[in-house]
Amino acid sequence: MPKIFKISAMAMFIGLVSAIFSSLFLHLLAYTSTFRSGHPYLIWGLPVFGLLFALILKKIPHHINQGVPYILEEIENEKAKVSTWMAPFILLSSLGTHLFGGSAGREGVGVIMGASVAHYLPKFHKTFSRMRPYLVYGGIAAGFSSIFGTPLTAIIFAFELNAFKHWMKLELIICAVISAFSALFVQSILGPAHQHFQVSFDLNKDLLVYGIIVIFSSGIGANIFYWGLKGYTKLISSLFPELVQKMFFGGLLISSLVFFTDGHQYIGIGTDTIARSFFSEMSHFDFLMKCLLTVMTLSVGFKGGEVTPLLFMGATLSNGMAAFFGLRNFGLSSSLGMVSLFGAVTGTPFASAMMGMELFGWQVGVMAFLTCLGARLFMAKRSVYRH
Repeated sequence: MPKIFKISAMAMFIGLVSAIFSSLFLHLLAYTSTFRSGHPYLIWGLPVFGLLFALILKKIPHHINQGVPYILEEIENEKAKVSTWMAPFILLSSLGTHLFGGSAGREGVGVIMGASVAHYLPKFHKTFSRMRPYLVYGGIAAGFSSIFGTPLTAIIFAFELNAFKHWMKLELIICAVISAFSALFVQSILGPAHQHFQVSFDLNKDLLVYGIIVIFSSGIGANIFYWGLKGYTKLISSLFPELVQKMFFGGLLISSLVFFTDGHQYIGIGTDTIARSFFSEMSHFDFLMKCLLTVMTLSVGFKGGEVTPLLFMGATLSNGMAAFFGLRNFGLSSSLGMVSLFGAVTGTPFASAMMGMELFGWQVGVMAFLTCLGARLFMAKRSVYRH
């Protein structure tokens, strides 16, 4: 009992502090996105921000500028360092990316901040230094839950990221559950409110067609993003081997593309377009532009994460493909596409299906379970979170 009590107290601490960071980030992100939308010329500040960011990266310890794959290594690697400075660093660098027009998400911010907060605990007592897996799983669950408002998804996501390697350990499950729900509770008080949609559909033969379209479009779309990210990362690094050059010219290429295509709707977080896809037909061009700009943003080192752009890509691609075949239930095609492409790229189909259930209702979750697994087959064992 003393151990369970200690784990529960630790998990509540992780959830509380992670939620405070996530709420602060979400409020600032909303303000930043609104400000950028009203000042489109800020897009030309992206290469300058990239230049300054690269100069800062040269001055700070390498482990502070790390992402989700590094957090996963922390579970097993005794030499891995997760610093409490990672939380403010990822928060500020992600806000800068969004302010100046990078196409990035927010889940990476939540997960990294959660893990960073969790690793503050060993400073209190050496006992916590022996509880590395608890800290990692609790931090991931708390961060994801408070960013998206989906605690069950967050719990599964934390374990599925590591291929359910430790899911049989009761203490880890307790830590993840308490962290996720306590984070959601605190974040719901601090705001902002999370957006959910109620999706309805009829049980008829069209469901099979929707499922097939979503599986194929999400699976192919996932591969386009994955190989595009790997290919462009290799290309931009070969053209500009120095980090300062890469971030400056990489940012300049993004600014130019957005300016000459008037593609301002494809930068930033993109939640307005996701919401619109539930009620109107989208174009395949929406998917291609978001995919290209996200690849260009993340490849050069700008911060934010992949998940929200993946939700954008999945919603618009499946919506457009279903409409092409005469299927007009935009809510169904967009909701299934969102979670299926996300699950395929990240290697988390079970967490993605649960997200469909929490965001759109249990019926969509049942359908999403099939489409997420089907789309994931197209990616084999590949994942953006695994090198």
